[in-house]
Amino acid sequence: MLAPERRELILKDLRANGGVETDAIAERFDVSVETIRRDLLALEKRDLAKRVYGGAVMVPRPRGEGSHDEREILARKEKAAIADRVASLIPETGTVFLDLGTTVEAVARAIPRTFKGMIVTASLRAVGTLSQLPEAEIVVTGGRLRKNEWSLSGNMATEFLDGLYPDLAIISVGAIGLDAGVTDYDFDEVHLKQSALKNSHVSIVVADSTKFASVAPFRICDLATPTYIATDEGLDQSYITQLEERGANLLLAT
Repeated sequence: MLAPERRELILKDLRANGGVETDAIAERFDVSVETIRRDLLALEKRDLAKRVYGGAVMVPRPRGEGSHDEREILARKEKAAIADRVASLIPETGTVFLDLGTTVEAVARAIPRTFKGMIVTASLRAVGTLSQLPEAEIVVTGGRLRKNEWSLSGNMATEFLDGLYPDLAIISVGAIGLDAGVTDYDFDEVHLKQSALKNSHVSIVVADSTKFASVAPFRICDLATPTYIATDEGLDQSYITQLEERGANLLLAT
């Protein structure tokens, strides 16, 4: 098992139990205690854990969305599968809007180098990846910088999106629930996402299965608004059925 996969599982244990023991984790993964100590040190450096005698504990956070570093570690395989599925639907030419967030960043990495159209994004983290596409034109929305996310939002970004009519919009969200629909944590970003949904010919909401059956503070839209909701196979079939009964058109990445 590679270190990133092991650290993801350690982080999941931290979130579930509040703490982990070095010896128990080393035995679980059949690696040395020193290897686990290095893993815990790596998580501590990213402010995702605090080392204590004999293990580590979770760093207390306000209720709500985790940090970018935490979200980047969690569900790596699932996000990569979603990204590959969504990237396969991107036309070779045309205009694509890429929102922000770790799953959208995975989509940016999965876009074929043969893409020849325009990509508009609100994610400065994605720009470095997108700049490697040799024939793509890259446009950044402008707006207020959310420093911890390296994303752009606010009135300037929303006004830009109000005048953009993309062929495809790829949008990240904070949570998806049966009754609340599609919701998010940042008020300014909600308006940006709503503009992209309204103006796009095809819209795809991307969300790994951990974001379902939960609610964030601000509503984006109902389940039937996006053309597709792309997720991984972690959802129970009965829950998939309930989502579809409420109008969701799911794309399941394998």
